[in-house]
Amino acid sequence: MAARSFISSSFLSSSLSRASAGAGATLTSRSVLCLNTITGRSPPDCRAQVQRWQRRSAGGTPPLTTDSSSAVQPRDDGALTSSDGVVGRPIDFDTSTTVEGRESQIATIRLEPGQVLRAESGAMMYMSQGVNMNTTTGGGLGAGLKRALTGQNLFISDYTYDGSGGPFGIVALGTDFPSKIVRLNLQEYGGKIVCQQGALLCASHTVDIDIEFTKKLSTGFFGGEGFVLQGLTGTGDVMVKAGGTLIRKDLREGEELRISSGCLVGYQDGVEFDIKMLDGYKNVLFGGEGLFVSVLRGPGTVWLQGQPPQRMVSEIARRVPSGGGIGLAVPIPGMGGGGGGE
Repeated sequence: MAARSFISSSFLSSSLSRASAGAGATLTSRSVLCLNTITGRSPPDCRAQVQRWQRRSAGGTPPLTTDSSSAVQPRDDGALTSSDGVVGRPIDFDTSTTVEGRESQIATIRLEPGQVLRAESGAMMYMSQGVNMNTTTGGGLGAGLKRALTGQNLFISDYTYDGSGGPFGIVALGTDFPSKIVRLNLQEYGGKIVCQQGALLCASHTVDIDIEFTKKLSTGFFGGEGFVLQGLTGTGDVMVKAGGTLIRKDLREGEELRISSGCLVGYQDGVEFDIKMLDGYKNVLFGGEGLFVSVLRGPGTVWLQGQPPQRMVSEIARRVPSGGGIGLAVPIPGMGGGGGGE
């Protein structure tokens, strides 16, 4: 069933592309209904996908950047060459990716021959027959160390499919912490998204990980994210992980959003990230948020997480008995963590 859906979606995509290129066809409700029937996706998602196919066939896709900030090089056969020399056709993440689960999610990606998926090393859950994994530093030791400073591993894994297991191969990726997974297209957000350290799960092979420094020392000290953030640049899609519930906020020009330290997942390039002192000494002493809160100032989109991994680790560490030996976990009234009696 999955193979039939994927092949039918690909056929619909190529048919619409040929129709748009040859006769200037417009979007029809029949096309949307067809894609909805094949994939089971909602009508708005199907309409957006058909529009992307038509823009792509008509030359409406944003051009690839070939300046010094992005070394992606297009080829005559449709394949793209990444900044570290990896050649592959782009993956259509709209039809080739599935996110499964609720509180702890996994991502499933379908690969055709010639396509390349770049993922964090150690994230693979399973891969089907014909899928091959190639682990490298992704451009040399310097590139690996740069990724390590942004919270990723020194090495990165590229997944390809040789065609021996059918029309496509499957790679499933998991997270190192119970997380939600969100897919973002870089071109839709100006070609760059700034994330917390270690946020990237996988991406198109044409996406680069850069070091993004906080603009103020005070933000690095008290913003809850450190001095180094993760800048995702280039072309294609990324899949980012977030702890607990994931929330998206669209900020207007000059609009401020104050958040607790550590709750930031990422923000669109152009959003200002700063800190602000809490008003009122009682809020500072007894509010539980400390002396500062983080401030995000629009315009742009931001993503927040409800359960930052650092907060959960701190709570676990706080409840571990100290002093050596085997301690007994005795609940103390008023300290939380105990179950209620019946």
